[in-house]
Amino acid sequence: MRAVIKSNLAILSQKIALLDLLVSKHGATKASDAFQKTCPIVGASIGQHYRHSMDHVELAALVASSAQDASMQQQQLGDLHYDLRVRGGTLEKDLVESRKRLSDVSDVFKSLNATIDDGNNAITTATPVTVYFNLAADDASEIGLPSTVERELGFCAHHAIHHLAMVRIICLQTVGLNEAELPEGFGRAPSTILFDKKQG
Repeated sequence: MRAVIKSNLAILSQKIALLDLLVSKHGATKASDAFQKTCPIVGASIGQHYRHSMDHVELAALVASSAQDASMQQQQLGDLHYDLRVRGGTLEKDLVESRKRLSDVSDVFKSLNATIDDGNNAITTATPVTVYFNLAADDASEIGLPSTVERELGFCAHHAIHHLAMVRIICLQTVGLNEAELPEGFGRAPSTILFDKKQG
């Protein structure tokens, strides 16, 4: 469980670092504009990618935090409906609110870590959840799949890395940042970083 919490915290930290970089480089108003600016290559903005990936990770983090009660350990915690999202709202347009959301979700993960450190880890690899997705564009019904809290936190980290790869392109092609300015490893999968280290 520690590994998936650590991964998610690292990704959230990178996201916050990028927002802080935009503000320090461009000032609050221009940073806000950059956050909302659509990249013609990607067809979306930093804010849209942040909002989308945060919808997933926040949902999984909150479900995980509900398992801190030891009595819930082997019970079904609930359902994660990943595709029930609010698009186009404040969280993809307001840099300050987005940063606050990142910080709040980081606090949830830190609380989970503290629970583990205290020896009150009710969350195990077997803590069950059901996840729902829309997997066909011609059918509005969701498909439910059995999973675990730990598996879903791993999925959310993996999913977020994909979106940070898109944000990386937006930063370099549309927002005016250069490679050296980005947080270390930003938008690069851990497997790619490990592969590059072996090669070089």
